[in-house]
Amino acid sequence: MAPPIPIHFYLVFPILLCCFPGIIQSQVTKEKTFQFINQGEFAGYIVDYDADYRLISAPYRSDANRLSIRPFSLSIYNTTPNAYILAIRAGFPNEEDLMRWVWDANRNDPVRENATLTFGRDGNLVLADVDGRVVWQTNTANKGVTDISMQPNGNLVLLDKNGKYVWQSFDYPVDTLLVGQSLKLNGGRKQLISRTSDKDGQDGPYRIVIDKKGFSMYLKTTSGGSLQYGGWQGSGLLNISFDAIPEDQSIFAYELTLGFGVQQQPNTPGTRHLLQSRPVDNSRGIILKKVNYNATISFFRLESDGNIRVFTYFRNTSYLKWDQTYEFFGDDVRECGLPSKCGSFGFCDKRMCVACPSPKGLLGWSESCKPPPVPSCKNGAPSANYYKIAGVEHFTSQYNEGEGPIKVTDCRDKCSKDCKCVGFFYRDESSKCFTVPVLGTLIKDVNISHVGYIKY
Repeated sequence: MAPPIPIHFYLVFPILLCCFPGIIQSQVTKEKTFQFINQGEFAGYIVDYDADYRLISAPYRSDANRLSIRPFSLSIYNTTPNAYILAIRAGFPNEEDLMRWVWDANRNDPVRENATLTFGRDGNLVLADVDGRVVWQTNTANKGVTDISMQPNGNLVLLDKNGKYVWQSFDYPVDTLLVGQSLKLNGGRKQLISRTSDKDGQDGPYRIVIDKKGFSMYLKTTSGGSLQYGGWQGSGLLNISFDAIPEDQSIFAYELTLGFGVQQQPNTPGTRHLLQSRPVDNSRGIILKKVNYNATISFFRLESDGNIRVFTYFRNTSYLKWDQTYEFFGDDVRECGLPSKCGSFGFCDKRMCVACPSPKGLLGWSESCKPPPVPSCKNGAPSANYYKIAGVEHFTSQYNEGEGPIKVTDCRDKCSKDCKCVGFFYRDESSKCFTVPVLGTLIKDVNISHVGYIKY
């Protein structure tokens, strides 16, 4: 007969379970672990940003590759030599259309050739550079992860033994929202950040953020400030989600659902960009666009130029399958309101860059048009000169009421004493003034009492 188990065992064992949960935590089986080394031939077919890329495979699967499910695949790409970004690619390569990058992990810290992506027994997914430095990880070690999978909606997930998500890429959007993906004010990512350019994967100057004003678009200036240039207003906003809502078998509607902490009324002032608005409990659905085909393979992206665009995969054509179906600064909104419309400086009228303002007047616009250099501030506030443009608004004008009433001379002095100020805008009828740290696109206004003064 076996000896009886001492009674103190029953007292100590629960303490071990409580204090050392890792000793009973589920692990990834050895057959499901993998390590991908960033080397070898590049994959075929064209992708966003004219990038080179490699598909990441997990050879432990004989039935299916859990890192790829049509049309989404985990990949690693570069737009400059030896600087790679872990990302998710969207598109059907056998149809030979441009494929898109819809998520990335290490935009601001690329890795090199022979870097490794490892999914270990502890359930942590780790991207390490060739020297062993950990660049990015899911921070899921010993948290019950047993498997990894790419979902049909493009969500890369780490799962526990019950199939529940321990980690998901949907919680960490960068510049893109896929159908069903959300931003959250609390407990999640609350903003999208643009790329610098197609060739540079670093964070760009544009943001779209959940804040006290609503879902707001901002340009980050070199002086550290932010200028609002677009968005959807609504105080009390807690989350937003992007969805493709089927209305019948042939009609789908793109919708942004704005979730609020309190009941909001439709047609809130400032929502002039809405095509349709409706209250749903404590939410408001914004119909961005309706299309007459299945729109579930779509994404909402803050582009490097600051515009928001929606792209939808339309399979019933032999080319150009990614259809641009919506843009914020498009037909339904003044395109001249896009800060980058006329590059770093320009005068815009009816969606066209028509002039390059100068002390000599309005000259012909070209891409070489730039703001005039401002006086140095090394020895204190400069003695500035200004030239005047009548009938003009700054791209932030609809979001900036200005200061005042104030005399135009006092407004000028305020700008002159501010080394960050590159010009000011004055409304004669209200005696309102606001100064700006960046010029960008200036918008023609029929009201000639709205005047811009450019420092030089």
